[in-house]
Amino acid sequence: MAGEVAALLASGFVSIAKDKLGSAIAEQASLLWNFGVDLEDMMVVFETISAVLEDAERRSVKEKLVQLWLKRLKDVALDISDLLEDYQDTSDQANAKIHGERRGWKI
Repeated sequence: MAGEVAALLASGFVSIAKDKLGSAIAEQASLLWNFGVDLEDMMVVFETISAVLEDAERRSVKEKLVQLWLKRLKDVALDISDLLEDYQDTSDQANAKIHGERRGWKI
């Protein structure tokens, strides 16, 4: 009888743990998916900012307000560029670690 109760308790704990793990995996997958979409959106914005800045430099804009706006736009472009570089570095490191761990597995 005690063994059956222990088995039921263990089964219940395993079921709860499995549900929590499944939820955590689904949440992480959702975050990764959304990040990919956000990253694509950021690339589009970055391309647009770059084109505006190139046009402004070519036209040699003289208005002070426009120059200030362009300076701020350039700062945002640099921030986006830094973020994308950091993401790429982190992604490269993660891929290297994963591939390194796979090579170390013994089959």
